Amino acid sequence: MPGLLRTADAFLADAAARTRAEDPLSRREREVVELVAQALSNREVARRLVLSERTVEAHVRRILAKTGHTSRAELIRWFLTRPA
Repeated sequence: MPGLLRTADAFLADAAARTRAEDPLSRREREVVELVAQALSNREVARRLVLSERTVEAHVRRILAKTGHTSRAELIRWFLTRPA
């Protein structure tokens, strides 16, 4: 049985890695980027998600870092053109 558990663990780890590679963002980060793509300011995003503006700023910084973009415009273009 340990061999089977090891195989299952490896399978799940591989599946999780593939999912992260396809979409590196967390659920909350996806919520933030969806609102950023609607041209909302950090303050407006914070108000909609009931977060502080500083928290939204941190999310946007992490999203930019994870996606390799340097501006909100690049991020929006990436978000709108990525496969659903």
